Amino acid sequence: MAEARQPVLRSPPVKLKVTPTDFLVEEETDLRLSPRASLYAVFRLSKKSWDTFGLIDLLARRLRVGREDINVGGIKDRHGSTSQLVTVRGLRGKPGPVTEANFTLEFKGWSEIPLSAKEVRGNRFTITLRDIGPAEVSRYQRNVEAAARGGFPNYFDEQRFGSARHGAGFMGKEICLGRRENALRLYFTPSKHDDQKTRKLKKCVIDNWGSWQECAGLGFGEYGRILSYLMGSRRAYHQALEMIDRRFLLFVVNAYQSFLFNEVLARWIRTRAEVEGFPLYSLRYAFGVYEFFDTLPQDVSVRIASTMLPVPGHDSVVNDESVREVLRGVLADEGIGLADLRVRQMRRIVVHGVQRRALVFPEDLNASDFEDDELYPGKRKATVRFFLPRGSYATILIKRIALAIP
Repeated sequence: MAEARQPVLRSPPVKLKVTPTDFLVEEETDLRLSPRASLYAVFRLSKKSWDTFGLIDLLARRLRVGREDINVGGIKDRHGSTSQLVTVRGLRGKPGPVTEANFTLEFKGWSEIPLSAKEVRGNRFTITLRDIGPAEVSRYQRNVEAAARGGFPNYFDEQRFGSARHGAGFMGKEICLGRRENALRLYFTPSKHDDQKTRKLKKCVIDNWGSWQECAGLGFGEYGRILSYLMGSRRAYHQALEMIDRRFLLFVVNAYQSFLFNEVLARWIRTRAEVEGFPLYSLRYAFGVYEFFDTLPQDVSVRIASTMLPVPGHDSVVNDESVREVLRGVLADEGIGLADLRVRQMRRIVVHGVQRRALVFPEDLNASDFEDDELYPGKRKATVRFFLPRGSYATILIKRIALAIP
């Protein structure tokens, strides 16, 4: 039975992150703390309007440690207010707090191990939805209840692909395919989201590609170090890439794997809709289309909820033939194979395929009463609270809640 297709929507009619306190995130971890001095100092990092990688670079200078000595469990969105633990290696004595514009670092104790994603349980969210028309309130209320009962597709959201937000392609894909110069070009490609100083440097580099000395006076931080190296070794693209923070290189490769997963999930949901005959609601985003569904029959919901799909890697093994067929189609369209995801000849970059749930269920999902929105006269606002496991995106849940499902 063919599914009933709906028009592709462009964006949900709701405003998020209008103020920093509209989007609160608190990371919950299982990291064990001790009052006794150990190898790793543990801090609570609270921030807003800060990119995680940029802040790590700043903290390394303030604490006089290497960037590799600072570990976080998850990369947090620069928009909104976030709180998470951070471990720092190589500090002696009880460190004092570090407070600067838009972030604070407060000492909490010691740990024998560095923080990693494995210690992160998930994130607790408090999110204010704004600019909601009075006639839309009942739809939002219904969608909150439906998402609490039936979950939502476990897509990665656009902030996962921040390294590709210039719209020129995925740096991670170019690394996987061994196209080092292309990868470096994407690293230096400016985005409207860059600050003025960064955008000016990147534009100069791209406009004068290969004539690195033209931008000598603009270099700073990691960009400056790479630029200085290229001035002495004009075409040493591989070595220049190796100078980039390893965590960022892993991030961009993982981002491309995440995009592949999104394509697999959306296509797989379409195949399920065709077989089971349930309607889909499509939402366009910068890199593709999300496919959502409303409430499903109980037996269909159970089958979808129990499905694991591949975040593709060179070692991915897919036993389900229907999933294998979807994965083959995605890789063929991308012009890439699983073997390419091994990331050859970059000694610091090792990535693997993993399994990810097709569906995620929010815990403790509830919405406040809808009330007058003080920032948008005549409109309503509400606060939603919930917990999501590590790796799931609150903004995907909000997209689901805001969908114009009749």
